Amino acid sequence: MSNDGFYYEEFLKFAQNFHKTLQEENFIFDVMNQLGNVMIREVKQRTPVGKYDGKVFFVSDGKLLVFDGGGATKTGGTLRRNWILESVTKEGDSYVVTISNNTEYASFVEEGHRKATGSGWVEGQFFMKLTMEDVMNQLPKIVGPAFEDYLRRFGFD
Repeated sequence: MSNDGFYYEEFLKFAQNFHKTLQEENFIFDVMNQLGNVMIREVKQRTPVGKYDGKVFFVSDGKLLVFDGGGATKTGGTLRRNWILESVTKEGDSYVVTISNNTEYASFVEEGHRKATGSGWVEGQFFMKLTMEDVMNQLPKIVGPAFEDYLRRFGFD
């Protein structure tokens, strides 16, 4: 076999580098998913659960409307239940964790809103903002052990 067609050493280096890159990518996605699950757990704990004493809430044309209704008292929880980890994606050199809540009034509870009567303001709860700040502060504690385990797999102690 001639030497000018296939260079085994170069192919082996390429394969090893590709395998290492693939393992790093899988590790990063695993850690980011773990981070997303921590965010979901934390934001659910902070998300308020409404108690509706005969009031009816809905959104119309981007406004939160509240009416007195004749229904029995009920307990909410829809906002808390609807948090989901949508995805972990790579965008350029960054990795993005996307969590969402498709409840139509989520932004009103998070950021605040005008009262239905037009007089006054209901302060936001900022459960998402506070969760993001906490998770960022916990980042070394969350990522550190996973990174140490990853290095141990390659013989680093």
